[in-house]
Amino acid sequence: MGWFSSSETSSSRSTATASASTSSGAPDRSQRAECWTSRDAYFGCLDKNSVQAPGQEGSGVCQSENDEYKRKCAASWVDYFNKRRVLALRQDLMERRAAEQVQELAGGKATR
Repeated sequence: MGWFSSSETSSSRSTATASASTSSGAPDRSQRAECWTSRDAYFGCLDKNSVQAPGQEGSGVCQSENDEYKRKCAASWVDYFNKRRVLALRQDLMERRAAEQVQELAGGKATR
């Protein structure tokens, strides 16, 4: 027997693969939707309270939304979404500053 040979039949391998994918804990469509809904509620609360970076909102602010978010989303997803929010806010700020610089330059050339 080599490394790639197997004494299992094709049907038993597909059954094993199917059971492994369901036991892996991967969220289904409704669980992903619940995660995204709780993320949006938490980020909406942060926006309402003028907090940019998740985790810096102070005690009691958005606590229930944060708990729900962490309960409904995998920890790796929470980490990813939080980093993505900060990155998106920084990107927006840079784009606004660039647009302001372009307007200043355009205004400066018009007065010469």
